[in-house]
Amino acid sequence: MVTIVKDKELIFETENYDVILVGTSTYNMLTGGFQSKMRFKYPYIQSGNDKTNYGDCRKLGKRLTFYNKKPTISLMYICGYPTSRIVNIDYEALKNCLLSANAEFKGKKVASTIIGSSIFDGNGDKEKCLEIIKECTPNLDITLYDYVQKKRKDEMNKYFLYIRSFWKNKEKYKELLETREDYLKSQFLN
Repeated sequence: MVTIVKDKELIFETENYDVILVGTSTYNMLTGGFQSKMRFKYPYIQSGNDKTNYGDCRKLGKRLTFYNKKPTISLMYICGYPTSRIVNIDYEALKNCLLSANAEFKGKKVASTIIGSSIFDGNGDKEKCLEIIKECTPNLDITLYDYVQKKRKDEMNKYFLYIRSFWKNKEKYKELLETREDYLKSQFLN
């Protein structure tokens, strides 16, 4: 069963699930969008990912799963170098990852973004990715979070502009400056 949650970020809900599926590139890049926030919230996935061969296309269609804590996190290698300029998702790799996750996590409460459709995990056609997810996960109770994922730098800049908007209100400006690190950590942008 597939449930779609609109305009809400998954990063704040991960503890409510048994398994989190994360689409990523063979270039070990967890640098933007949901992937980046996951590496800050669960730093061990970055160190595990870094132990795999950088840019190795043999990883396409395979998963790297971390079972040591709740939730179980499974990185799915579904694209080459992520860029907004081209579609670089490998739809067969997406299918292979989802089919193996479907078998392994049967009966578990699973969550993900619409894997493969963001610029950080393949820049694929959202409707096609959604169709593949539905087709390949009949045994999963999967919740998909559908929201616009942003570059980490863009999110941080937006917050810094917000702080600057209070420059005339010295008290508020000072308070926001002093608490900005805490805010960034709370948003998993640190």
